[in-house]
Formats: sequence, C-alpha cells, structure tokens
Amino acid sequence: MNIGIDFDNTIAGYDTSFREVAMEKGMIDRKWEGKGKTELRNNLRRQSNGEKTWMELQGLVYGKYMHCAEMLPGVANFLLKCKAQNHNIFIVSHKTEFGHFDPQKISLRQEALKWMEIKRFFDQNYFGIERENVIFANTREEKVNKISQLKCDWFIDDLPEVFEEKNFPLDTKKILFAKFDENTIDNDITPIDNWSDISDVVLGYTIDEDVIFWANHLIGQLIKKIEKISGGGNSRIYRIITDNGKLYALKHYPDRHIDARPRSKIEYNAVRLLHQHNITNVPKAVEKDEDLNIGVYEWIAGKPITDPTVDDFEQTIYFVQKLHSLSKNIDGNDINPASEACLSAKDIIGQIINRLSILETISENYPELSIFLEQTFEPLWIKVKDENYNLWPIESRENSLPREKQTLSPSDFGFHNAIRQVDDEVIFIDFDYFGWDDPVKLTADFLWHPAMKLNPELTAKWKKAMLAIFSSDPAFEPRLNAAMPLYGLRWAMIVLNEFLPKFAERRKNAREAESYDLDKSREHQLKKAKHYCEKVKAITPQVTFA
Repeated sequence: MNIGIDFDNTIAGYDTSFREVAMEKGMIDRKWEGKGKTELRNNLRRQSNGEKTWMELQGLVYGKYMHCAEMLPGVANFLLKCKAQNHNIFIVSHKTEFGHFDPQKISLRQEALKWMEIKRFFDQNYFGIERENVIFANTREEKVNKISQLKCDWFIDDLPEVFEEKNFPLDTKKILFAKFDENTIDNDITPIDNWSDISDVVLGYTIDEDVIFWANHLIGQLIKKIEKISGGGNSRIYRIITDNGKLYALKHYPDRHIDARPRSKIEYNAVRLLHQHNITNVPKAVEKDEDLNIGVYEWIAGKPITDPTVDDFEQTIYFVQKLHSLSKNIDGNDINPASEACLSAKDIIGQIINRLSILETISENYPELSIFLEQTFEPLWIKVKDENYNLWPIESRENSLPREKQTLSPSDFGFHNAIRQVDDEVIFIDFDYFGWDDPVKLTADFLWHPAMKLNPELTAKWKKAMLAIFSSDPAFEPRLNAAMPLYGLRWAMIVLNEFLPKFAERRKNAREAESYDLDKSREHQLKKAKHYCEKVKAITPQVTFA
C-alpha cells in the first residue's frame, strides 16, 4: 500500500514545546496551568495582538525549537510495522519555507528534515523511509494534489479541512487523527485519536513477525523463535530465542496514549542503577527504544513464587535492606518519585478521593458498583479517613516526607513480581514504577497486594523486619499504624480499575492471546473490593504492630 501521513501534530507533537517556548519568551506566565496547543492558542488570542503572538510562537516552535518536538506515541511502532509489511510511506505536509515574523529566516522544512534524520526516519536499518518521500506543499490545495498523484491508499491527518478539499482523491481512505465528534465528522472519514488503533485499522493487529522485527532492531541478532508469555497484566511480554541460543525478554509497555508514564525508560534505568551498585538479583538491561516503547532484558529462567518459603522471605527482606542502603548512599536527584508515591497523609487520601471520584462518575452504568460505593465503601471511608489522618505523625500529614526518610522502591513489589531460580535465588522483576517513596507504602502494599496471600507467621515476619530496617525513623511505626487502613481502602479502589475503559483496554491489549471475559473479571474484582473493606473494618479505628 501507499500510505500518506501528515507531519505536524500527526507525527510530531508540540504540546510540550509550545508551552515551554511560550514561557521562555514571556508570552504566558510560568504558573499557567492550561494543557495542550489548542488551549494555549486560545489563551494567546485573547491577549492584545494575540493572533500575531500566536503566529510568532508557531514560527519558533516549528523552526528554532523544532528539536524539542516529540514523536507522538505509537508512531514508531506504526512506521516499523509498515516497513515489515513492505508498505510505502509518504509524508506530505502543508509547511511554508519560513515561519511568520521570523527575522532569522530559519527554514521550517530543513528543521523538520533534521528532526526526522535524528529520529532515524531515513535510516535503512530503522524506518527506512526515502528522503524524497517527504514532500512539503505551499498550500493545502497543492498538498491534496500531491496525495492524489501519489495514489495513496490511506491518508492520515489531524485537520478535517484537508479531507474537505474538493480535489481530495475519492479512492483514498481518510483517517482523521482526532477524537470522534459526530457534529464535524463526515461519514467517509474515520476519526481515531491514537496510533495504536490506527495501526490496527490500517495494518492489522500485532503479529509474531512484528515482534521479530522489533527484536532484530534492539538486539541486533537473528531471531530463531518468539513466545508470548501469559500473565502480564499491563505489558506484553515475549521470550526471544536467537539463532545462537541466547534468551531475552522483550517487554512492550502499555501504549502511552493509555498510560503516559515513560515506563521503558524508568525500568531500564532502574535495573541498570541496581546492577551498578552490585544489587544483582534483578534482570540485566540489554536495550531499550523509548519511541517504540519497548525494553529488552536478559531472560530469567525459573518459576513464579506461589507458595513463598522462609528463605524467599529472607531474600526479599534483604533486597529491601539493600535498596534502603543504596538510598542512603546516592544523590538520587535524577530519580523521580515512584509511580503514585505517597509521601504524606494528604497524598494517600488524595489518591483515594481521586479514584473514588472517577468510579462514582461511571457507577451509574454499573448498578452493583454503585451499590457497593454508596453502601459499603463510602461510610467506611469517612470513618477511616478522619480517624487515621489524626493518628498520622504531624510532620508528614500535609508536607512531604523529607528525602532522608524516603527509600528507593519498586512500588509494585511482592512475590507476584519475583521468580525463583533453580538454585533457589529469588530474582525481582518489573521496575517500571520505580522511584522514591515512603517506606511505609512499600511495607503496606506488600501486605495488601491481592497477589500476596501470606500466612500469619510470614506477615508477622515482614512487619518485624520492616520495623528493624527503617528503625532510624522514629515516626515510621506510628505512620505505618495510621496508614494501614488507608492502604487497604486504596487497594479496594485499585482492584476496581477493571471498570475504567482505558484500564480495561490496556488489560485486554496485554492479554490479547488469552480469553478475556471483561464482565466476569469485573464481578470478580468487585468481590475483592468488598473483601478489602471487611479486612479494613477489622483493624479500624487503630492497628498496631506492637
């Protein structure tokens, strides 16, 4: 096929660039809290001489600051699949030579080509697009005529005006890179707001050959066999076997239009950091590609830990101890907070309120969920929130815990993310939530996680060990006592993520090769949430570890 794609705001994203450049040039206040290019444009246009200011900003972003543009999530995967399937890619852009009101006369077209060069668009070992397949047009009419000349089977653009041109070729299928709006979309235009779905529509679902293509790029070795590994809740995991017998794990993280966190970067940097400091019971990082949203790691042979032994626990405790020791001996300013870090009572209460609010918004569509929230969760929540906020040590009720009392944490930590090798060594996996956090959260989440079915002996052992490791903080124990019921209710909210459309999409995507009954899964998760509430009731109003 011949596939045509617009460039600005279809391949290259500028939301961050527009904001940063506008602040740098004093066009907006640094405290401006708006989001996206459209909101910024509207804000500027309301100002005196606002249209001129907006045009100046465009010239800067598309010219001098073009290097700040981001490749939109999913574009890289789409282009690589096109290469694997031998489709022809044409980038056709309505782009003037120079920006408005630009005294430096920087070529917008040359800057765009430089950006594509850096992003490996013309690298025959990567996307392999021919440079002459990038076409710039002076007018929209000229752009449409070029699409016609190229005999594009598909054209993808973020502006409906392009498709509305009278000469737009009738045989070219139209994908509008935008959310569906029944008031503005013609019947022959397909609106899709993410590249993952565009890829599915145009190229079909991801198949083994696509994964082999990814692996070849990242590993640089011939691939003999791939196997999709079941059980990944969010990411797709593949076992890669090369011709020379080496084994790797390829991890395809959730599409960033669903989850914006840079998971591939976080996990790759986390395990490299740990290995650099002789914490070796984690996989070795091999390679990553942030544009493809993929990471490759050494394959860890072994079995899941479904029935943890005392030795498993000892290794887990020692791992936490090593993490905490590392926390005390590195600067760590380049490490961000862990995903959903809770560094104060305010943080965890805010997270629960936010999750509850989202579920309440959709609950009218799910009667059983609505009944649970109104009759079971909310009365308990009101009681626990007030009582345990007052029990929380005052220094971190509203203010974040100081760095010296934080610890590096995998965040999603437990035996569900561990593998026992043949020699009984425990290897810990999944560090895409890694970062700074309150050790109380690490401690509580380990106990509350639905995959952690611990007997009383091991529960007591864990509590005792954590109190010892973090004993230098005198507020750790009272903070933990105050936090435990709150974390229980937080987990009651988390297990209901299956009711959220984006989460359900991510889960289904990760488990595409498996049967996935969403209704049955939601019913099961609702039972879990009820069970959590019962457990919280048992330790309210106060729980102690004495």
